[in-house]
Amino acid sequence: MSKLNKIAKKSTWVDMTAFVDLSFLILTFFMLATKFKPPEVLKIQNPHSVSSINQPEKDVFKVSFDKDGKVFISFSPDKDGKEKAQLTAEVLSRQKGLGLTPGEIATFVNFSVGGIGVPIGQLKSFLALTDAQYKEFSQPGIPVKDTLNNQLNDYLNALITGTGGRKPENVMLNGDNGTEYPYFKNVLAAFKKNGIFSFKLITALEGVPSGTPLYKKQREGK
Repeated sequence: MSKLNKIAKKSTWVDMTAFVDLSFLILTFFMLATKFKPPEVLKIQNPHSVSSINQPEKDVFKVSFDKDGKVFISFSPDKDGKEKAQLTAEVLSRQKGLGLTPGEIATFVNFSVGGIGVPIGQLKSFLALTDAQYKEFSQPGIPVKDTLNNQLNDYLNALITGTGGRKPENVMLNGDNGTEYPYFKNVLAAFKKNGIFSFKLITALEGVPSGTPLYKKQREGK
C-alpha cells in the first residue's frame, strides 16, 4: 500500500490591518464630503404636482411661507448664494440705517441658509443670536399682509440693488397649500415690483395619472 504524503498545514491567519486602515479612510472621506441639510425653520405642506424635475442647489434664492403666512427668505450655501446674501445685508444696512457690523453681516449670510424671517426693525437684534439660539428662536416672519408695509419688497429691493439687477439663477417659491390668499398675492406683488417674473414653484411629488401624455412619455423612458 502506497503511503500517502501528508499535506503540511498552513496558517489561515490574515493581516487585516490594511483593510481596517482603508475602511477608516473611506469613512473619513464621506464624513468630510457629506453636505448636511440645514435645519428647516418652517413646516410647509406643499401643493402636489407630477413634475419630476429635481430642485436646483446652486445660486438659489427662496421665499417660503407657511399656512399662517410667516414669510422667510433664504439663500443657497454655495459661493453665488453667499455673495448675494452678503450684498443684500449690506444694502439693507445702508438703506434702512441699521448699522450692521461686518460680523453681523457674516451672521446674516450664515442664518440665510436656514432662513431669515424677521421684520427689518428687528434684524440687528436677531443677528446678535448665537447659532444655538437661532435654532430655538421662533421668527415672526417678514411682514407682507399689509400692502403698505410689505417688507418683502425691501428685502428683494436690497437683493436686486446689491447685485446691480443680477437676479439669482434659481428663484424658488416654497408655499404652504393652506396659506390664505392675501399672503400669497402680496408675495407675488413683491416679486413683480422688483422685476422678478420667473420663478420655480416647489411642490410635493405625486404619481402621474395613467393614460396622460406625461405617463406615456415616462413609460417610453424619455
